[in-house]
Amino acid sequence: MVGGNIETQGNSDITRQNQKTSASRVLLANVIFLLVVLSFGFYANSLVLLASGVHLVADTAGLTIAYFAILLSARPASQKYSFGLVRAEVLGALINGSILVATSVWIIFEATKDLLHPHAVSPLPVIILGFAGLVISAFSMRSLQQNSGKSLNMRAGVIHMAGDTAGWFFTILSGVAILIFSFYRADAIGSILISLLILASSWQILAHTVSVLLESTPRDITLDEIRIAIESDPQILNVHHLHLWNLASDTKALSTHILMQDGATLHLSQTKVQQIKDLLKSRFGIDHVTIEVECHNCGDIEHN
Repeated sequence: MVGGNIETQGNSDITRQNQKTSASRVLLANVIFLLVVLSFGFYANSLVLLASGVHLVADTAGLTIAYFAILLSARPASQKYSFGLVRAEVLGALINGSILVATSVWIIFEATKDLLHPHAVSPLPVIILGFAGLVISAFSMRSLQQNSGKSLNMRAGVIHMAGDTAGWFFTILSGVAILIFSFYRADAIGSILISLLILASSWQILAHTVSVLLESTPRDITLDEIRIAIESDPQILNVHHLHLWNLASDTKALSTHILMQDGATLHLSQTKVQQIKDLLKSRFGIDHVTIEVECHNCGDIEHN
């Protein structure tokens, strides 16, 4: 039996540094704007502003989690964590998604009460902050999106910002409706629409995150594709005990047994292992590969 293992970084140091820079820049902008929004929300007695403020609180917490998850995922492997902390970003995405769901449900509950019993809202602060929020959220979303790659953690941050961008658009509309038509229920309707939009996006992130944590097969590859690619070599008779999973959203791992043709030498086996690793890396983007080479089927007496 011959064992082989290859380890390459899923995220380059440059990509991780860019993600860290984007997250810190967006975090600072949102913290400052959060204080402004909450102040004006109480002043204008606007639920839609307070709802946006609560989402900004969730965004700030989420971006903080995302930032530290990036730092943790960059730590090298150790005796205790042999793969490093690459799954820190998956945990960050799970926490972020949970925060989004919880805050959205709470806002829908509060907005429903306000829909039944509307109250007066000062429209001008709502409209002014709506435009300011639209600009800041669009900038934040673009900044995170440019460096998100396949990272679930960064994608959760993008969804935070996309929800806020749409939210500020609805905020502007509700402010205009109140200013022109004195339609105060627009405030609550805007809050509900924002929250429903964010709930739908958050569910997708949570589902993908749970899939990674349960070590399911990556969505973009099937085991049959892997098996066919390896068995296309006539000197490899069989592929079995094949396992493929995500260590993180952008880092795949695979382990398998291959059965070589009779008479295969140790040198040939080692050569084939390296060829398979190169194939899996170039065609499927699999970073961590472990292969066991066999001269008999696992169930054969000779092998046992």
